[in-house]
Amino acid sequence: MAKNVIESAIRNVANNKLAGKYNLAQYKEGGSRFEEKKKAMLHKQICEEIVAFADNHKDIPFYFILSVGVSKGAYKMSEFEKGYKRFNAEEVEMVAKMGRAYYDYNEQYKNKMSDVAIRLIMRYYERVSHDYDKFILDLNHSKVLGKNLGSRGMKYEDLCKNLNIPVKEEKNELVNVAA
Repeated sequence: MAKNVIESAIRNVANNKLAGKYNLAQYKEGGSRFEEKKKAMLHKQICEEIVAFADNHKDIPFYFILSVGVSKGAYKMSEFEKGYKRFNAEEVEMVAKMGRAYYDYNEQYKNKMSDVAIRLIMRYYERVSHDYDKFILDLNHSKVLGKNLGSRGMKYEDLCKNLNIPVKEEKNELVNVAA
């Protein structure tokens, strides 16, 4: 199976040394471009962590690992070129675990998580709780959606409400009029 461009770029950074230019004087500590070298070293370290994680978790798609563990747009080449600043393996594992439970609860045992479902579970993780037991409690109080669990046909707000995820409410501002 052919690897996509971003995965190849990440593996390339992880498996190769930093560019030789970082040995020049301006990149040494105290030099004018030392911060640039630190960013490059951090990016390389994160790429190494991503590759190791992906190789140990072959059941989790690469775009999922990037979207959850790095940032929502990490699968884009433009984000890669800016340099990754963080990778959270525990978050990827928990969102994957929650996603699998969400799909099993909705009787979609063999299906892979859709991008909508990934965003939904990430939103739960970010805004409601990191606790798996709390997620299962909210999941057990939700309506079984079947094939619509991550569908573009359903309103995203309805999917959120079904899992007890707060939805951005419109602000109805009252204007005080002096009588």
